[in-house]
Amino acid sequence: MSTTARLQIALLFYTSVNVAIFTAAVYASTLFPPLLPHAGFWIAAITAVGMFMTAPLAWCVGACLPSIWHDKLVAQPSPLAQAPSREV
Repeated sequence: MSTTARLQIALLFYTSVNVAIFTAAVYASTLFPPLLPHAGFWIAAITAVGMFMTAPLAWCVGACLPSIWHDKLVAQPSPLAQAPSREV
């Protein structure tokens, strides 16, 4: 497996998880009354901790997924897909 493929998968996973963590931080800090006076701090703190915690996890997921993607059932072209042509 190439490092670039692993890096691309890791970045895709990392950004997706961090979007979910940021959304959860916004909801948690604005809906939980004791956190509301310092919502800006809690949003930043939860997001920063999430960024540091998901980086190693994303790198491990990047190592595991390519073996799944090269499965014969996944790599076969669809029988419903048409052959590419240059006709418009």
